[in-house]
Amino acid sequence: MWNYLRFGYIHWIWLPLTMAGFLLGGWWTWAGFAFLFVVGVGGEVLTRESRDETTPECHYPIIHDLIIYSVAIGHVATLFVASWVCASSDTLGFGAQLNDLLAGAAVNLDVLATREGNVWYDYLGIGMSLGGVLGVSGISVAHELTHRTANPLDMWFGRWDFALSFGTNFATEHVYGHHRNLGYAGVDTVSPKRGVGFYEFLIAGGWQQWHGGYDIERNRLDKLGKPWLSPGNRVVHAWLRGALVVTLVGLVGGPIALVVWLIAAGFSKYILEGLNFFSHYGLIRLEGEKVTTRNTFSSFNPLSNHFTFNLGRHGSHHEFDRPYYLHAYKPMPESPYGYLTMTLVSWFPPIFWKLMIPMLQGWDSKWATPAELAILEQHNRESGIKALLDDDEALAA
Repeated sequence: MWNYLRFGYIHWIWLPLTMAGFLLGGWWTWAGFAFLFVVGVGGEVLTRESRDETTPECHYPIIHDLIIYSVAIGHVATLFVASWVCASSDTLGFGAQLNDLLAGAAVNLDVLATREGNVWYDYLGIGMSLGGVLGVSGISVAHELTHRTANPLDMWFGRWDFALSFGTNFATEHVYGHHRNLGYAGVDTVSPKRGVGFYEFLIAGGWQQWHGGYDIERNRLDKLGKPWLSPGNRVVHAWLRGALVVTLVGLVGGPIALVVWLIAAGFSKYILEGLNFFSHYGLIRLEGEKVTTRNTFSSFNPLSNHFTFNLGRHGSHHEFDRPYYLHAYKPMPESPYGYLTMTLVSWFPPIFWKLMIPMLQGWDSKWATPAELAILEQHNRESGIKALLDDDEALAA
């Protein structure tokens, strides 16, 4: 049973804890944020030497699906509670009903009174906690489900989960662009060349991803003989879903909830791009070459993969594009820490370069082909990174 529950327990703890923090108010609003960094990042660091090299059998995939659906529903609940806490009215009578339940359980807490005591830094805590949930748990779930393009129910869950943080074209650009162009420098929107810094990638890469998603959908509609603004435009659908979410947030929680949601959406995007940045950094693929597990950096840290629905087995995801519970173990290029820690590291250039340069050196020596090394020599010169240039000189000698 653990083979199934290991992908749910983290989220079944994290989401209720986050919602409870919102309702308790004050510094408790930071509980979800603290959980991500103390349990998530701290846990990865403490378990750095732990590895999961198993490939468990899955006899009942419906259990995995029910787990991931339950977590997606939990994201909706978390967003609702975050919005409600910001409101001046008791939307749907939620507070009154919850107070009755708490009184029946002999819990001395008045959630209506508690939320009145929140100040600006408490609302900031709500935004950052919600952003952490949507940026790690939410994006992991939505990423997984939007890859299941043959299953309408999964796509529905995934697209609406993305809408909670206004992920308007990820399901288009990522699935139909990034996975096709992985490692093509200058073409793949999330394969940064060596020397590119995170904040350059965050701004320029973010725009390229948005633009790439529009281009993919426009080209698809062109082939069908339909105009870009036709009712079948999936990017427009995503915008409408996002707009509906924002509208509902405003109706439930008013202006304060909209500001809190904006903080959460921004933080979730920041998390996503940190993950994109390090996991594909500086790796290339030759035109027409098959995608394999060596074309991205992976992690076999168990806790990391429990947080992200096995996203750490990123190489397997790219090579086979199977459901998360079927990501098999095989040797792949690895990051020295789990995915949450490496995402955090991406935001701090001095620490990032200290870890990334050895990762690139290891990839060049162990995984790159002679033809790739010839191209990477030019990339290394353009990057100006001395350690990589010294490696090239040593190889030439």
